[in-house]
Amino acid sequence: MTESGSAGACPFGGAAAGGILGPLPGFRHVFGQPAAAERFQVDGEDPRSSPAALATLRRRLRGLATLMGTRPPGASENPNLPSGYTYLAQLAAHDMVSTSMAFWAAGGPDPGVANVHGAPLRLRTLYGGGPGACPFAFALDDARDQTRSRFRLSAHAGAKGDASCFRDIARAATPGTLGNRGGFAGAGRGEALIADSRNDQSAPLSQLTCLFQMLHNALIDMLPKPGTLTARALRERTAARFAVAQEATILVFRSVLRHDLLPRLLDPEVRALYDNPAPEWLEPQPGPGLPLEFSHGAFRFGHAMLRDTYRIGGFDDATLADLLRQNSTRGPNAVPLTRDWLIRWSQFYEMPDQPAPNLSMRLGPRYTAMLMGDGFFDPIEPGDPAGVAFRDLMSASLTGMRSVRDLCARVAALRPGLAAQSPLLADPAAREAALAAWLGRDSAVSLLTPADVAALAAEPPLPFYILFEAEHEAGGERLGTLGSLLVAETVYGALARERLASEGEGELGAAFDRLCAAWLGDTRFVDPPLVEDMPGLVAFIARRLRLEAADPAFI
Repeated sequence: MTESGSAGACPFGGAAAGGILGPLPGFRHVFGQPAAAERFQVDGEDPRSSPAALATLRRRLRGLATLMGTRPPGASENPNLPSGYTYLAQLAAHDMVSTSMAFWAAGGPDPGVANVHGAPLRLRTLYGGGPGACPFAFALDDARDQTRSRFRLSAHAGAKGDASCFRDIARAATPGTLGNRGGFAGAGRGEALIADSRNDQSAPLSQLTCLFQMLHNALIDMLPKPGTLTARALRERTAARFAVAQEATILVFRSVLRHDLLPRLLDPEVRALYDNPAPEWLEPQPGPGLPLEFSHGAFRFGHAMLRDTYRIGGFDDATLADLLRQNSTRGPNAVPLTRDWLIRWSQFYEMPDQPAPNLSMRLGPRYTAMLMGDGFFDPIEPGDPAGVAFRDLMSASLTGMRSVRDLCARVAALRPGLAAQSPLLADPAAREAALAAWLGRDSAVSLLTPADVAALAAEPPLPFYILFEAEHEAGGERLGTLGSLLVAETVYGALARERLASEGEGELGAAFDRLCAAWLGDTRFVDPPLVEDMPGLVAFIARRLRLEAADPAFI
């Protein structure tokens, strides 16, 4: 869920570099444009325009990030969230927001930062603009390259070419990259042939991306192939088959989010307000764009879910650092993945008659130290902590988003029933006291003064508060009240307001029938993927692609 941008792209150093002041196309704020007093502030000043407030912010966030980067040994696992949902949430985040620059690296009156995704949760992160705009992601349908309709996939390294071996995203040999496994001397597989390069950040994420690509390919193989047609008729028929497989894949993705991921993430009382035919919106008519309070606040929780070690493929104790190196950017000579790195999906989701999967870590304001070393997330400036915690905190604090104080007050007024179950949300004094106790527990490590602790407790950065609330209210098994509301309002809102043409009355099967009828007349899927969770999706793909007894194991 990290932003793009290099660590040294734009060091903070004065008012002009203090944060984002100009417009942000594709983004908005919850409850509309905030007034100055409603925004996150530092001692009553806006750090985007006050050099003194910015310097104070950096010092305090260094201390806070240091506390967040010291997860103790033996930290608790989350029985509610097998680790595969960490990467499903990351894929969903990539499908809702994509920026050209990290927010901590942007500043000035015209930062040039935008959310380039249009309609969210339509798997643009998988398809891009389709075969016409992203031809490299799609395989040729014939030797003359008249059409492309299936995703390219790579066989694992050393495979004999059997279809069951194609379980890695497509990768290309690139001259000038390290290694020589790419097919000629001096060329590693340095290019991931996918529409969104962020989906190759780690081995689990790239293979989850591949899993949805495999779903698309399985669906298109169920549709009748074009016969002998004129060139124009062939293009039209292929486009129709592609459109059906694409929308069916998106329907499954949305079904899994609604029925599997969101129930695991959200407070049950909050979920009940949204997962019904007449959701109770906080914002009945929001403006266009994705709320910054969601994208750079509430939905940063996934970084705290990451484990130190994983069982993956043939490894019992692969480290997170190992997983982050298995990609085309950091390890071009290590891909395509070897058979030992191919995921057994029962290692990441609960599958029938299989051992228990890796569990994610409980939600809380603590990250694995694995994210602080090996050059993965270097300090922004000398003296800053390494890792993603400081980056998350800085990005959130320099966007001008609504403060925790303002969000809690508005929610308490709009949802008094929910506020009654959440002292953190309803009682500012209780909230500040609980935050101060956590922030002040180890001043020798954080170097935060009592005044710093009091200031951060009164005005905490939103990503930190969402994790603190989850730990305080839900024991880290799911999000707390405010975090659940921000996620539910945004994700259910996207599902409701950006509906697909095939979505309507009835269950998933009815949507598939409407989809096929619109594009293909009487043709229907003979074996539609009527799945609502990740285990069901894995089982469907295993059955359709004959992977139940694959070697290496698929399930």
